[in-house]
Amino acid sequence: MDEIKDFRGSTPVITRQAEDAARARLLRAMREPAPAPRRRLMPRPVWRLAFAASLSVAVAVGGGIALTGDDGGRSALIPVASVQQLGERAARAAATNPYETVPSPGKWLYVKETIAPLREEPEPEVDRNKRTTLELWNSVDGRQTALDDGKGRLVIHEAGPGVTAADLAEAPVTPERVLARIKEAVAGTPLPSGEDTPDEQRIVETISRVMNEQALEPEVRAALFRALPMIEGVSVKQDAVDAAGRHGVAFAYTGRWERFEIILSPKEYTYLGTYGETVATRTYTTPAGTREVKAGTPVVWTAHLRAGIVGEPGERP
Repeated sequence: MDEIKDFRGSTPVITRQAEDAARARLLRAMREPAPAPRRRLMPRPVWRLAFAASLSVAVAVGGGIALTGDDGGRSALIPVASVQQLGERAARAAATNPYETVPSPGKWLYVKETIAPLREEPEPEVDRNKRTTLELWNSVDGRQTALDDGKGRLVIHEAGPGVTAADLAEAPVTPERVLARIKEAVAGTPLPSGEDTPDEQRIVETISRVMNEQALEPEVRAALFRALPMIEGVSVKQDAVDAAGRHGVAFAYTGRWERFEIILSPKEYTYLGTYGETVATRTYTTPAGTREVKAGTPVVWTAHLRAGIVGEPGERP
């Protein structure tokens, strides 16, 4: 216990040197626009999360991931007639606060998740057979994040430009209003040179990050669920699987090059995780030459394992 206290007490404000650490790179990949690349990469922002996470100091786990029931929850799946029905069911289920402690100023949201890391940098394909577990602490105002700097110390990072839970909670909270605010945040974050990710995909990915990383009020979460069907290209996927092997139902955005899924539990409609894969074959360039990414290549796979409100970075609920 004394070691934990010492660990918390030594939490520094991040320095320029710490920003170069692997975990700080992970944070920038998740929450800030990437700097203009020095080389042409596959045009999508999400796979950088898997790459950055593969650099972090985390716990790698194998096949021993718990499933929901003997079949991973497949037997609990209830067919959803349309993406509008999924949005409405999820919104109604979001009417209660999922956290044991009510978020309040000065508190932090602890988030634990597992992801499939990259198979081999700089390839965008993730390894379906490996997992990396991550822990983050996000201030409830959405302005700071704490994470391991790769040397066993927590560092606090000021969040980059984007939309926060507080922004989305400003009245009136409606699907149209929260969607407009997210569109504005996306429009204010230009893509790096050479990337052509559609705005619709960036909006869906932003909603996913907000749901995973921020302590949302129930009415905000409900509004986001109702907003997803309003985005062009979003449909329902009846049986989706997160990185922990849990089966659920998903909001699926399909664009020209990729499909990105926000996976929900089939009964409670809580956020489970994400999955993304290419839907068309494409080439990109690295210093080693031109690479081809075939259709059906997995590029992101995550599972949201645990979240809860705590008093400070380093605490766990």
